[in-house]
Amino acid sequence: MTLEVAATEFDRRVSRTREKMKEAGLDALFVYSDEYHPGYSMYYTNFRTINCIEESAHALLIPLEGEIQAFLGNLNRFAAKRFSWVKNVHNIYEMKALLPKLISNIPHEVKTVGVVGEELFPISLYREMERALAGEGIHIVEAGDIVKRERLYKSKNELDLIRAAGRLADDSILAAIKELQIGKTEIELSAIGEYVTRSRGGDIGSAYLVVSGPHTDLPTWRPMERKIERGDYVWFDFNPSVLGYCSDTGITFAMEGATEEQIKIMNFAYDTNERMVDFIKPGMTGKELFHETHRICEEAGLSKYFLPYTKGMRAIGHGVGLEVVETPDLGPNSDFIFEPNMVFGIKFDLHGFPFGGVRVEPTVIITENGAEPINDLRGLRNQYQPV
Repeated sequence: MTLEVAATEFDRRVSRTREKMKEAGLDALFVYSDEYHPGYSMYYTNFRTINCIEESAHALLIPLEGEIQAFLGNLNRFAAKRFSWVKNVHNIYEMKALLPKLISNIPHEVKTVGVVGEELFPISLYREMERALAGEGIHIVEAGDIVKRERLYKSKNELDLIRAAGRLADDSILAAIKELQIGKTEIELSAIGEYVTRSRGGDIGSAYLVVSGPHTDLPTWRPMERKIERGDYVWFDFNPSVLGYCSDTGITFAMEGATEEQIKIMNFAYDTNERMVDFIKPGMTGKELFHETHRICEEAGLSKYFLPYTKGMRAIGHGVGLEVVETPDLGPNSDFIFEPNMVFGIKFDLHGFPFGGVRVEPTVIITENGAEPINDLRGLRNQYQPV
């Protein structure tokens, strides 16, 4: 099976987006991304920038009719001309002068431009774009939901790539847990996972986290030179990508010497996460899943270890696709409705115990019948048995 997203799919994406633009009364979209949040632009170009933040800008001008124009940092322009689906490539630092000329060549009048990616735009570049459009008398509005909504529904090719990323996550974690023992450092184990991903042609969707001992009390932490100790929790959060499409996978182990209470809490986390995945059905809302998860925690007397760590984007889950963490969040107020062909990380965290905390998170694909995990967390868990 060939894993790729064909150029014909790019054409369909552009057509659907233009239909949504018409409905919203927009004459063009100006889309902004960068290396760290590549999804908005990569969705249309199949190209991801690289280098540091000031050189990794990736913007698009998508008119209702006519050719799409791309704007990139100078170093990335050369690769984009060769590999991107969009071949009209310009230096983003010349945007103020170029935009009026390019807009004048669009075969329809441009009165309103929707901006996608405002939250990522460096203010200096936003001002350049704003000045260029204002000088033409163009009205600017925020239009991020148009692209966010399109990206929620994955095609078969996209789902195949996400499944491949899920398998790569499992393989990377498996390689690391084979070396999991007292005295190993967090950074050593993280490097093993990264090596497996890289050596099999994958990329790093975001940081590869190995968190141990007192560090597990935190909901996120960089792997460090800390050595694994007897009785530690160790959790892995590995996020590989395959041709840009990601998995988000978390798993926890209790080292030899862990107390009965630690083992009980860890087992509760795995069981609860499985119940969360089984609970998901098309048509239900994110907050229904949240409240069911909270109910389980309250019933177990563990709510205080759950609620403080469910705020913000990640909550108990989030979209997954061209980025490891995408909208929507699945929190207590989430009216978002699950539908087939959407992809989520379904995350269960407990923190704040004297001995740290736990994380369990598979990536799942929403189907007509429920949620299909693409990770084998139970199988991975059985690979490590403390002595």
